[in-house]
Amino acid sequence: WITRVLCLVLVFFAIGGLFVIRSWIVYLVITVPKFDTIRLLNDAKTATWLRRAWMYAESTKENQNADRNNSIGAPQQFYTNSSGQIIVCYYTIPGDLNTLWELSPSHIDPNLCTHIIMGFAGVVNCSLDLGSNSSVYKEVIALKKLQPELRVMISVGGSNELHLGFSEMVKNHANRKRFIKSVLNVTKTFGFDGLDLDWEFPAWLGADEREKIRFLQLLEELRREFYRAKETLILSVAVAAPQAIVDQSYIVLEMAKYVDFVNLMSYDYHFYVWYYPITGLNAPLFSHITESGYLSTLNVNFSAHYWLLKGMPREKIIVGIPTYGHTYKLDNSQNHDIFAPANGFGKLGFMGFVSYPIICKFLQHGAKTVFEHKSKVPYAYKDKEWISYDDITSVYYKAKWIRANNFGGAMILSLNVDDWNNTCKFNESFPLTRTVTKILRYQED
Repeated sequence: WITRVLCLVLVFFAIGGLFVIRSWIVYLVITVPKFDTIRLLNDAKTATWLRRAWMYAESTKENQNADRNNSIGAPQQFYTNSSGQIIVCYYTIPGDLNTLWELSPSHIDPNLCTHIIMGFAGVVNCSLDLGSNSSVYKEVIALKKLQPELRVMISVGGSNELHLGFSEMVKNHANRKRFIKSVLNVTKTFGFDGLDLDWEFPAWLGADEREKIRFLQLLEELRREFYRAKETLILSVAVAAPQAIVDQSYIVLEMAKYVDFVNLMSYDYHFYVWYYPITGLNAPLFSHITESGYLSTLNVNFSAHYWLLKGMPREKIIVGIPTYGHTYKLDNSQNHDIFAPANGFGKLGFMGFVSYPIICKFLQHGAKTVFEHKSKVPYAYKDKEWISYDDITSVYYKAKWIRANNFGGAMILSLNVDDWNNTCKFNESFPLTRTVTKILRYQED
């Protein structure tokens, strides 16, 4: 009997050990980027984007066999064109402004965007923390002297999320009050026109389900204090696109009461992960003809209309357009279609993310381009390198679609990785962002 007891004890410890190991792997691979990866990054931008892409991929893995309503947002559904659609542009503060490849405030065209959102501030001790980049904030805010209608906002989130700053801050009224007080102080001191909350994502992937309610309480209290302080501050939220995350993380109808607009992160729909090792489109406007079920919801059209269905007013939905692409390493260079087998990230860029200028160089050196007419986005390949991205044509289609469907505007992620220094030889800076501006702001066709 002693032998049996020992065997049972060993089995118990083995199962427990496996459970601990599995939990640790989930924490490292899904909840946050690997520590070594974060250490290698020059700024928080890539870590945050990588984390979001992994979380989107996890939502696909968990729901790809789910019976979801995928008929929302018919492509031929059009509305009266509106005026006053906005162009929200994210600008990530560079890690080092003394390098040639980093976008400095002096190179930003103040007429491109109606709103520039600077990222990213953190939440430290339940207060808004700008870090040590105050001079850069002042330089961007100074662009308003050149274009008085420009609005400059501060986004809180980014690398802060790796340290659970949001979760702690929203836990109780006292913490939220401290945060809101710091927001009012920072916006007044620097002259910001508003606050953007980039929490990715409340109550998601095993987090406390009460975070959804607490986040709503934060929005309500922010709006109330903005009014009480007689500050005409803008309040926006960067929100998830996948249906599963929307359902888990947000009370959309109530959010709509307090936010001026939401920035829909309608990209990263497909990204290389080991458990889904095939190529896919980063930000398709419409689903691919072969997709069905949950996979057919992974597109801009569905996501925007799903937020509309959940109760967010059309004019408050700002549709995201990426200026970066995703890279894959093909298993076989002869099999280069969408959904082709892949075995890792491509060589270009970093951890699957690649800027538009680097994509242009890839195309200039002989890569083959294919425009997927159903999804309205291109992809390119050469040897075993495969990239899904947006170009001027796909951005044109998206901007026209936003205008025709009367959404509130477009959000650009980001100015930093658009072609701001004319690498692509289009004889103009920021060609992707500028295409959106021409269509939405100046009503060009």
